[in-house]
Amino acid sequence: MACSVCRRVFWLCYWHIPYSIPRVILDVMSHQYTLIRSFRHTVSLQVKTGGELVVRAPRLYPKYLIDKFVVSKRRWIAKRLKEQDKTVVKPVSFCSEEELKVLINNCVSHYSIVMSLTPRSLRFTHVRTYWGSCAPTGVISFNLKLVETSPEAVEYVVVHELAHLRWRGHGIRFWDLVKKYYPKTNEIRAYLRQLPRD
Repeated sequence: MACSVCRRVFWLCYWHIPYSIPRVILDVMSHQYTLIRSFRHTVSLQVKTGGELVVRAPRLYPKYLIDKFVVSKRRWIAKRLKEQDKTVVKPVSFCSEEELKVLINNCVSHYSIVMSLTPRSLRFTHVRTYWGSCAPTGVISFNLKLVETSPEAVEYVVVHELAHLRWRGHGIRFWDLVKKYYPKTNEIRAYLRQLPRD
């Protein structure tokens, strides 16, 4: 009878614990990890991009057993972190942001004459979605993360955005115009696609 009552109290408390339990940052054996408790039956460990360790465990699973689990995975963790170090491409700037602005202004001045297309003004931004953009008003914006590309890529982006002053979309006539003034367009586009935007 007593055992039956205990079981009922246990499950009553269990199911009335809020489902959304905040993440907790914990340390064990010099490894810091994020603990996420939820309605699960097993313990799992994930090494996310950037080296973040995330442990997911049942809501009432003892903390000391979670620590023991993490310690038991230390070699696996070290292996995953080492693999990430090999695969992560660390961007290297070929110039400063101020030098980039000078380079872009020089390229725009040159190609504006060559292509007979002059922007209304230039803007410099920090974004993750594009290398450059051309507004209907004729204002061209350039991403300062272009410092992590190459001078050739900057030149291509300038030609690309100037071409938008004549053709708004990316149709055949647009690409014909871009390739006319920058023949290595396909090569540079492939290079830019493999670069991280973070």
